[in-house]
Amino acid sequence: MQRFSFLFLYLFLVSACFAQSDTLTLQQCVDIALKNNPQIRVAEGNFDAAEASFVLARSAYFPQISFQASGTKNAGTFLVGPIARPGEFNSYAASFQGQQLLFDFGRTIGRVSSSSNFADASEQEYKGAQENVVLNTHVAYYGLLQAQRVRDVNSETVKQTEEHLKQAQAFYKVGRNPQFDVVKAEVDVANANVNLITAENALKLARVQLENALGVKLKEDIVLRDDLEVPQESNVDVKAALATAFQTRPEVIASRTRVEANKALVTSAKAAHLPAISVTGGYSWRGFALDQPLYNSWNVGLSFSVPIFEGWAVVAGVDQANANLKAAQASDDATTQSVVLDVQEQYLALQESAQRIAASKKLVAQAEEALRLSQGRYNFGAGSPIEITDAQVTLSNARITYIQSLYDYRVATARLQRAMGIME
Repeated sequence: MQRFSFLFLYLFLVSACFAQSDTLTLQQCVDIALKNNPQIRVAEGNFDAAEASFVLARSAYFPQISFQASGTKNAGTFLVGPIARPGEFNSYAASFQGQQLLFDFGRTIGRVSSSSNFADASEQEYKGAQENVVLNTHVAYYGLLQAQRVRDVNSETVKQTEEHLKQAQAFYKVGRNPQFDVVKAEVDVANANVNLITAENALKLARVQLENALGVKLKEDIVLRDDLEVPQESNVDVKAALATAFQTRPEVIASRTRVEANKALVTSAKAAHLPAISVTGGYSWRGFALDQPLYNSWNVGLSFSVPIFEGWAVVAGVDQANANLKAAQASDDATTQSVVLDVQEQYLALQESAQRIAASKKLVAQAEEALRLSQGRYNFGAGSPIEITDAQVTLSNARITYIQSLYDYRVATARLQRAMGIME
């Protein structure tokens, strides 16, 4: 007996593990999407490129050291004073050369600061891409749950119409009701089946949309954990939501950072007409044969360069930097307006969907009662099939409206979190 108990417990745990592996939660879907969605890889590539550009710009702070080596064979007729003599000889040379920028009046500092800001902006855009993927996953996840529930409602409606058809046929056989009741019930069954076909197709489409958001193909027997019901109450204030968005939303931070980057580029461009001071040095070896001693030499110096005329390239560079700054500032203003609109729209959508949940839930209860009463009247011969049809349609619509309000609430919550920059 004890062996059977252990065997039963083992089989139960194994089946539970397999069942759990075939059930996806919202967080699991988010994790899958963040690993597989192509948008993440695109944003990550852009961020890596911006980081590399920053390292490239920062390299100007460090010494530039190079090594050169050469070997040359010379042959022909050489002039030695007034006498021309044929001959040949080899020459070999090797050297290290170095240069270190000392000061260029902020030109390099501006470029490095700009590259650093652009890298920071790219990092924020990478975070924004992650939040977009998370939001799309929320929408697709709840969209599939909604489609499943709507399919179930239509499937239940088909069963109700089929039961009513059987009842109408039975009443017609005993001569209680006319043939019109049977025909009307058959039409209701046909309409219910058409709606069910549409719901089944919508369910398939919702599954494809979720797979697209995740970036992977789901198993056919996969099941989503249905947490569409019982939404959490939202106590978010629109002013607090706006304040949070301006502090944390990646697009806002990236936009402001790009403005600072362009300001640094303006500073760098203005410094292009100022001098640049560098120190240079080198060490070299020269000789005519590798098996003989090489003669060494060294040099060190200070270089000073200032552009005199470059075809108005400096002036054009300053104008271009100012134009880019102006565009960045305008883009920042547009981003601010877009964020304000986004937060307000999602806040209002959240409030509306919360109100519709309560109203549609009451509507479902009333529609169920109306169907029960119409069915009772029909059973006692006091009602008509049209009343039952109307009651069934009303109940089906009420249930779908309730499901839609739950979906809208969940999506509005996610969109508001995305608008605030707190999507996880």
